[in-house]
Amino acid sequence: MVRPIAIIVAAIMLSRPEMPVEEAERFARALNNVAKEHNFDPLTGVAMVHFESAWLPHVVSENGEDHGLGQIRARYIGACRKDADPLNDPSEECKAVKKSLLDAETNLKTMGQLITDNRKLCKEKTGTAWFPQWLASYQGKNHPKENRWCKADEATHRVIRYRLHLISTVVHKRKAPKQPPKK
Repeated sequence: MVRPIAIIVAAIMLSRPEMPVEEAERFARALNNVAKEHNFDPLTGVAMVHFESAWLPHVVSENGEDHGLGQIRARYIGACRKDADPLNDPSEECKAVKKSLLDAETNLKTMGQLITDNRKLCKEKTGTAWFPQWLASYQGKNHPKENRWCKADEATHRVIRYRLHLISTVVHKRKAPKQPPKK
C-alpha cells in the first residue's frame, strides 16, 4: 500500500514530535518505498518503529542485540549469521552489518524484508499469515521448541492499536470535509 508522503510524515511526527521535519520526510519516503516493495501499509511500519525505537535511528537495545529503527536483531542478518558469538565476539564483517543497521534507510529496507520473511514463515508453520501473526513473528514471539509460531500477545496488539490510532488521527482527519464557515 502506498500512502501520501504527507500522511506518513504526520504519523512519524505524531510518534516523535521533536523530530526535524526534513528527517521525518526522509524516513517517510524510505518507508513508503519499502512498504510498496513488500506490500504492507507504511502506517504499520510507523507503528512498529514507534514501539521498537521511538524513531531514534542509532539506538541499540540494552542487551546489544537489536539495532536501529526497527530494532533488527543483528545475529540473524548477513555476516553476523556466520559468527559463533556475534554479540560478544563479532567478526569485522558482522560489525559492518551492525553499523549498517544504524543507517535509517538500510534498517527500514531490512525491516521490509523481515516482514516478507515472517509472512512466509507464518504461512509455512500455521497455514496463514495474517497481520497479527507476522507482526508477532517479527517481534520474536516464535517458540520452536514448543512448536508455537506467530502467536500475537499484548505487545503485538499494542502496535496494532497504535496503527489504528494513526489511521484515525492522520488519515481520517485529513479526509474529513471542511465545514463551511458559519454565517
